Amino acid sequence: MNLKDKGLIIYVKIIKENNLLIKLLTKNNGLKITMVYGGNSRKNKSIYQLGNFINFNLTQKNENSLSSISGDLQIPLMSNIFNNKYKLYCVMTCCSLINTTINENQRFDKIFLESEILFTMLNNQHWFYNYTTWMLNFLSELGYGFDWKEIILRKRYIYLENLQFYSDDNIKILNNQFVEFPYDLIIDKIITLKECKVLFFIFEHIMTDHILHLSTRKIPKVYFDFKKIIINNLKK
Repeated sequence: MNLKDKGLIIYVKIIKENNLLIKLLTKNNGLKITMVYGGNSRKNKSIYQLGNFINFNLTQKNENSLSSISGDLQIPLMSNIFNNKYKLYCVMTCCSLINTTINENQRFDKIFLESEILFTMLNNQHWFYNYTTWMLNFLSELGYGFDWKEIILRKRYIYLENLQFYSDDNIKILNNQFVEFPYDLIIDKIITLKECKVLFFIFEHIMTDHILHLSTRKIPKVYFDFKKIIINNLKK
């Protein structure tokens, strides 16, 4: 089998001295696990780094053999953000969340597209807002998101068990399963400590109680590290 595609590198592991095992969320062919022979050499290591987008050629002899690839860097380029810990953590978090939730050959074309948009927006000043919408779109593509039409209607509360929106008139706030949705952040693009805490809480609840509840996998540690530096920055 031979195929050409564009992919986002979401996982990298050194095999022996110069070879790499990598995972790619591809544009058109789902998630691929493949080998890069010589990928950790001085010539190639800058290409095969976490968060990079590459155009690649993939070759696989048969269904039972591990494929191998060769690739070239494509836009967006992650080398521009290595000296910014917030942006670097953002990239690592997105890649780790994808790696945790998507299996080999599963196709999530919109997650690829949304990641490409987000990583491009990292060059802009207000990139964190794009990360918050990436989070919601990520949940939606995995089957546990929100109806954006309902979000636009601004019903005030979301019930975390069925992810439906309710107004003040037809609910009574009896327990913490009802959460006031962070409209100031998602709709009005106003980034505050309170709004971010609520969004992180909603995201973690859906990940833990819906997406990963039957799995041994957990929300990756880098996500919580990223959350911590964001929260601490907003407290200043």
